[in-house]
Amino acid sequence: MNKKISLGLCISLIIISVTATFAVTMVVSKQIYNGIIGNISQRSQTYDSLEEISGLVNSYYYGSDEDRSRINASLVNGYVEGLGDSNSLYLNAADYAEYTAMLEGGLTGIGVETAYNYQKSSFVITHVYEGSPAEKAGLNALDVITAINNNAVTMSNYNILSEELYGSMLSAVKIEYERDGETKEVEPMRGFSIPGVSGRLESNVGYIKINGFYKNTASEFKETVEKLIEKGAESMIFDVRNTYSGTIEYAAQVIDVIVPAISENIAVAKGKNGENKKVFTAENNSVTMPFVVLVNGSTSGPAELFACDLRDISQAQIVGTRTAGVGTMQELFALEDGGAVLLTVALVVPKGGEAAVYNEKGIEPTVEVSLNAGYTVNLSLLTVEEDNQLSTALNMLAA
Repeated sequence: MNKKISLGLCISLIIISVTATFAVTMVVSKQIYNGIIGNISQRSQTYDSLEEISGLVNSYYYGSDEDRSRINASLVNGYVEGLGDSNSLYLNAADYAEYTAMLEGGLTGIGVETAYNYQKSSFVITHVYEGSPAEKAGLNALDVITAINNNAVTMSNYNILSEELYGSMLSAVKIEYERDGETKEVEPMRGFSIPGVSGRLESNVGYIKINGFYKNTASEFKETVEKLIEKGAESMIFDVRNTYSGTIEYAAQVIDVIVPAISENIAVAKGKNGENKKVFTAENNSVTMPFVVLVNGSTSGPAELFACDLRDISQAQIVGTRTAGVGTMQELFALEDGGAVLLTVALVVPKGGEAAVYNEKGIEPTVEVSLNAGYTVNLSLLTVEEDNQLSTALNMLAA
């Protein structure tokens, strides 16, 4: 699935960056410095350098430095970026609100999934959620979106324009689309809660796609698993390809739904001094059947913990390509200006112990399968036959 979300929602725990277009005071800047730099001499050196640069700018800079809010914003953003950790971010108040809303309830938008079809140079709706504003407006799967808010969609801008289809604000989005050679326009509202888990039955194999690990994901996952078992599923495929958003804590809750209760921890978050910052356990009843987990190079963070623990606890087979290798835990720290800093605070040690740590090296699949050329991006456009990772998993479970 190639899903684009609003800028605030896009800021996940992994590979992303925040544009410094927000206002923040020097008081907030110092709060960040003081929180990260514990050494007084280092802190003093930082302040001295800033004072020196400020003096040079005041004395020699040809342009204007009157926009202090922009300077201070860039200062704070640059400091966090200077940590060299793409998972540590500064969020302004608006992005902080959107980020926490995403964690609480998952993605929101008009209720569609989309993908860019490079073979046909078209931006296609691949799925319309039942009961969504998109469905009520008459949009269908395979409709080709040609313009969003009067901006023509192209291969170079579809990433940016598609962000308009997502977000929690109850505002309309103008969409121009083509169907059967006819062009139409609709204006569905944003704000629909998009399910983070979807499932279907392939013969007697349950297929479940997890799009992110949010507060409500465990309950959605449990309900989906139970429904597929009722329909006759005798084995399960869990697809976490291109899945990266959410938190380690919520991933542990999803793992707890499916694995047996064990005496050992299913994961431990280790702080920089080796202390246990968080311990995750499995206590619920398990589902006992063969599992396969689909992964790829964009499987990251909480999705990697899910794959790793299912391999080590439930003997799940992992099919696909090596994962991204983001095995750290982040924590949000609220600031006085209404924003927040998202900082990496711990290394995630999965059930398998130190030997199973996947940070910076990824998880190697037990069965390595690469997608055929031309099918590496838009998974939602593929049939089961074209998706050789999925078809491989189905054949393994049918054997």
